[in-house]
Amino acid sequence: MAAGARPGIFGPVLALVARLRAVGGKGFADAMVTLAVAILAAGAATWLGTTLPGRFVENLTYDYREAYGAPPSQRDFVIVKMDDAASQAMAEASPCHCLAPIDKAWLGDLIASLDAKGAKAIAVDYLLDTWSSPEEFADFERRIAGIKAPLIAVVDPGRTPGVDFPVSKKVLYSDARALMHVDVDDVIRRYDPRPGKYLAFATRVAQAVSNRPLPTEPFDIRYRRPDPNVQAENTGAIAPSYSAAFVSFLPEPLLKGKIAFIGSVTRSATQDSDAPKEDMHITPLRYRAGHTQGTPGVEVHVHALSQMLAGDRVLRPGPIWNGLMALVAALAGALLGRSTQRWWMSIGIVLLGAATLLFSAFAIYDRTALMVPMTTPLLSFAFGFFVLSRLAAAELQNQRAFYSSTLERYLAPQVIDRMVDGREEVKIGAEEREITVMISDLENFSTLVATLPLDTFSEVINEYFDGVIDILWKHEAMIDKMTGDGIIAIFGAPVASTDHADRAIACAREIDLYALEIRERMIGRGIKFGYTRMGLSSGIGLVGNFGGERRFNYTAYGEVVVIAARLEAANKTFGTRILFSGDTLKLAKNDVPIEAVGEIDLKGVPVPIPAYTTRIEAAG
Repeated sequence: MAAGARPGIFGPVLALVARLRAVGGKGFADAMVTLAVAILAAGAATWLGTTLPGRFVENLTYDYREAYGAPPSQRDFVIVKMDDAASQAMAEASPCHCLAPIDKAWLGDLIASLDAKGAKAIAVDYLLDTWSSPEEFADFERRIAGIKAPLIAVVDPGRTPGVDFPVSKKVLYSDARALMHVDVDDVIRRYDPRPGKYLAFATRVAQAVSNRPLPTEPFDIRYRRPDPNVQAENTGAIAPSYSAAFVSFLPEPLLKGKIAFIGSVTRSATQDSDAPKEDMHITPLRYRAGHTQGTPGVEVHVHALSQMLAGDRVLRPGPIWNGLMALVAALAGALLGRSTQRWWMSIGIVLLGAATLLFSAFAIYDRTALMVPMTTPLLSFAFGFFVLSRLAAAELQNQRAFYSSTLERYLAPQVIDRMVDGREEVKIGAEEREITVMISDLENFSTLVATLPLDTFSEVINEYFDGVIDILWKHEAMIDKMTGDGIIAIFGAPVASTDHADRAIACAREIDLYALEIRERMIGRGIKFGYTRMGLSSGIGLVGNFGGERRFNYTAYGEVVVIAARLEAANKTFGTRILFSGDTLKLAKNDVPIEAVGEIDLKGVPVPIPAYTTRIEAAG
């Protein structure tokens, strides 16, 4: 960890990362940390998924997929509703004119009418294990004696047939408890095909009309889409629905070859209806119209039967696949987390990841009936992303502290920011590189020091250097060192660039203009402020950290530095303020006013150097 960086909560982790990098390199350390974070994130998300809030959210996503990814309904069913009209007709026909229990004679005639109109099977979602007298049972038997279609009814499995109630040879008995399998939120998502000694209602009907192998263990109900042809108070029904009061008047084609379910249906035409809701259950279809106040129990049985006859089922991955999905999601989040630290981008990525997961899960269920978990992978993704993004941010803070502590004296802040963000490749070690060196000097500096009071001198020289440094940083120069009255600046290091010569010339021209303006201001105050002279040279230099173990400096060595220094001094001879070498001119692409000075013999340089200048006059 860099000196001066605050370790924070990720301090120990960053220390571990540093040790791993020392052992196996950066790639190895990053891979190990990413994998470890992903495993921990997947484990935490899996545990949270088992808690009540996690299960609640998972159930919501499950139900939404069930409701809107449902397959189309089959055309094999009709619902015979025991609604208000049917109850009224039954009451008027019964000797007691009562609504409960259901009048068996009236029910027998209803069953016979359905059979006469060609029903394939008749399923009665009412208990046929309670009789007021032997005569009532005998009368019911007489009324259904001629039916040909299988007749299935529900009974209380706690009652013993032949002992607690008489058994009809025409009736296939089934268990009434299949809908008792509800989740923690009381939503019916599963069906038990054999709750006890009897088959469940839908299972018994399936056995009577089909030779398809039937399920033996509880299964997830794959709810069907509502029949598109039903509307008004029947909106949402899985099949055409008719009041039992009007069955005798229905045309035969509406019932012929259909499996008719008789049951209580109290679905209302309007949401604010005062009609009592009986035998209504909360199901995943609650997101659809017609089910917001519940799904009639008889329709739930029809949904289960439709699934059995179609032979499809809701598929669920096992624990191993669930764990792998959570791990993959955590890895994806962790890898993305390493790539960004901006808060708005982090939020956007998490939201995009959630949307992608939602869309993918819906599409998978719609096409394959595979119900992949959503809460655990989403939490895994979010945890992995959060931890790695915060870890990357902490690492970035350390890098920023390192770069700032070592380079802020030399480089422009915007360059440091790009280096830290990874937008600029930088090498701090010594290497040969093409650069442009600019060396400046303030004329009559010794006179300025000798003639000005200390306070005034400090004010003047600080104002001068503040302006010069701002211009250097604007053009992204690296300040090598300050030499009393001068500055040595490097363009093209430590961040490599292809336009270092252009930036150096532009920077020199702007400094020249600034120096002329400040000179005029100082002369106006009676201060003998000299000209600023600059020498520029381009070529291959050796740049990097030099100095030793106790103290080092990032600087440049080579003939390019010597030529820049000699050109700066030659300004006095030629009456110029800026001199730059022919090599700098060759690399420059921008069109600026250039004047040739000629070939100059420079001390310490074996061959004459072509020199050029560019002039700027102060405004006014």
